[in-house]
This record gives sequence, C-alpha cells and structure tokens, in this order.
Amino acid sequence: MSQDEITVMDGGKCIYQLRGVRPFLSDKFDITKHKNYKLIEDYDKKNLFDVEDFFEK
Repeated sequence: MSQDEITVMDGGKCIYQLRGVRPFLSDKFDITKHKNYKLIEDYDKKNLFDVEDFFEK
C-alpha cells in the first residue's frame, strides 16, 4: 500500500506487524465481543490497574 492508501484505509482494518512475518492487512477485532471484556477498564472504571500505585505498596 502507498502512504496515501494507508491514510484513507477503512477504519475496520489494520496493518499488523509481527516479528519475522511480513506486515499484512487484517480486520480489527471488536474487543467488546471478547469473553473477558468485562474485566478491563473500558467496561468498568473500577477495573483500572494503577501501575504506580502497585509499585508503591
């Protein structure tokens, strides 16, 4: 893809880069459909993990 094509790429697509593999175009994963979605902060703010607070204890 050219740089111009990348800038107007469909919002439901992404370019995935993995070490040892050439970059490839892929559909984005809808995180809200993951079985553990309810455990992250996007689902409920009480699930926030504060790294700085963790290391202060």
